[in-house]
Amino acid sequence: MRPTVIAMGLAVALGGCTVIPVSTAYSACELLNTASQEADLAPAWYLRAGEVLVACGQDRAKADAAARACFAESRNGYRDSKECEDMP
Repeated sequence: MRPTVIAMGLAVALGGCTVIPVSTAYSACELLNTASQEADLAPAWYLRAGEVLVACGQDRAKADAAARACFAESRNGYRDSKECEDMP
């Protein structure tokens, strides 16, 4: 399986009401963080990953995810990359 598919599956599990061991949650958060930084994802995946990473304790995750989503939209031709560069 592709790492992005695994990471997104973990995002769904972490975002729901599933009870998982702390060590597993930490590993899942780290995997999702790595995938969101290094993989080419659809804009919506970045945004959802940011929401989950906030739950993992990463305060800037939503802002970082919004910027990554913006650049993904730019790569897909829906937005000018200059807009993304101006994001906080």
